Amino acid sequence: MGRNVERVETIARIIDVSYTRAMDLYTRDDGRYEQLWRSVMRAAGFVAQPKAATPERVAHETLAHCLFDSGNPNSVVSGVRVARTNALGIRAELTTELWEVVNVLYLYVEGQSLRSVMRAGPARFLKSIREATQAFAGVADATLSHGGAWSFLQSGRFLERAYMTARMLDASDVEREPWQESQRLLEMCCASEPFIHDSVDAPEPRDALAYIALASECPRSLRFALREVDLALHHISSTPEGTFANAAERRVGRLCAQLDYSSAEELFAGGVERLAKGLLGDLLALSAEIEAAYFPRLPSAIGVS
Repeated sequence: MGRNVERVETIARIIDVSYTRAMDLYTRDDGRYEQLWRSVMRAAGFVAQPKAATPERVAHETLAHCLFDSGNPNSVVSGVRVARTNALGIRAELTTELWEVVNVLYLYVEGQSLRSVMRAGPARFLKSIREATQAFAGVADATLSHGGAWSFLQSGRFLERAYMTARMLDASDVEREPWQESQRLLEMCCASEPFIHDSVDAPEPRDALAYIALASECPRSLRFALREVDLALHHISSTPEGTFANAAERRVGRLCAQLDYSSAEELFAGGVERLAKGLLGDLLALSAEIEAAYFPRLPSAIGVS
């Protein structure tokens, strides 16, 4: 549930930021308009690319895939449906307030369509999605008992946050357009204003990348998100920090140590793409290790009377 809500919020933010920027590129005949929307598809986790006949259709096809494609597990509508289904399955563990947030979000998304969203302009729909998903996090913190269930929710939320941030880094084109892409990354991570406030000297594009990866107090940095996963997993297992009870705790501890003790130069020495792909692989493995430790797939007896 936590992972799907977090994914929906991030995809809505990626599209919102990119849609605004795409308006400045629409009239240019340099391919950057199409390239931006293709990067949105990659950041959102879609392997397929929009099959638009003309550049003017690229945005429409991307929005259709990312928002309302029920056959695609990474779309907003799919994520909201899975989150509500999971919420129904653990309804007794949720507070009424938290259930209402999930259910209202579901009813809102089910009442929309790509045509209605485009008619009113995507900004209004995307803003409503972001507000509802951010409310989910706040209501969960304010109303759930901070025990094991809350810790599982935290681990899911922040694991997905780290994963989506790594996807955004992987899909960015900071080598070709360092200023434009670094600023877009900051905005997609809700880190543009905090980055400016925390900067001492005139910032460079590489400083923005370092901030997204290493800022210890930015709630959407890789370092912050993985630290929250580490804390949540140790809370679940009651294992002291600095030790590990399973493969998941060991892996996340290694990732945290890498980010805690690496400089930006060391971290990006092999390039942004190499770092992002390495992190994506580690985070997929971490997800599998958490599942193996706490949600094992037990074999079922077939044909036994």
